[in-house]
Amino acid sequence: MDNNQALNEFVAQYYGQLASGVYNQPVKLSKEETALVIIDAQKCVTKEYFVEGYKAMGVDVEPLMPALNQLEENTNAALKNIERVLHKCREVGITPIHVRIQSMLPDAKDTGRLHASAGMFYPPGGMASEFCDEAKPLDGEIILNKTCSGIVVGTPIDRLLRNLGIKSVIVTGFYTDQCVSTSIRDLSDLGYEVDMIEDAMTAMSKERHENVLQSTKFIYANCETTDELVARLDELK
Repeated sequence: MDNNQALNEFVAQYYGQLASGVYNQPVKLSKEETALVIIDAQKCVTKEYFVEGYKAMGVDVEPLMPALNQLEENTNAALKNIERVLHKCREVGITPIHVRIQSMLPDAKDTGRLHASAGMFYPPGGMASEFCDEAKPLDGEIILNKTCSGIVVGTPIDRLLRNLGIKSVIVTGFYTDQCVSTSIRDLSDLGYEVDMIEDAMTAMSKERHENVLQSTKFIYANCETTDELVARLDELK
């Protein structure tokens, strides 16, 4: 065994022991003290958006289609599970909070530096900021807009959750390695119990998704599948 392999095994054991003291049981769920947060389930994560964007730049999308088709498959799988989680939370009375990337000004001048540097200008009414069909808010549900990665920095969600008496947060959305992981770590540091639903979120690639799960789950958040969560939510009826 070389030194790197020995270190990898040591670190795996170290974090395994650490996690056992942080999330040694599933996050407690309740109608009154749990909220569902759906992050960036909007059209900018869809294949259609990427195709139209590349075409607008004059890029031949045909060579990119194998990758974009796989992206679509991964995205749709996560959206299907987000839809299941959202439906079940509504059914049992857990408050959904929808967060998306969208500027306040029509020229998107208020966009944060990081997103502006990446060309992510999503003004109100644009396709990019439209919610995906699977995750569309109902009338009266909370919608928060941001122009940065994390929901804690980018929105008043901490104050909102505290006003609602929320202690635990179910997190789903896009992308696992960007806005989702940033938000999970911030929520955890603020004292919320966080439940990340690993198959109701994804990154642009499975590799990036899995890397984040390895470094995040059971330390910054409990981690479970949609099936596991839905079964536990059924117990709240």
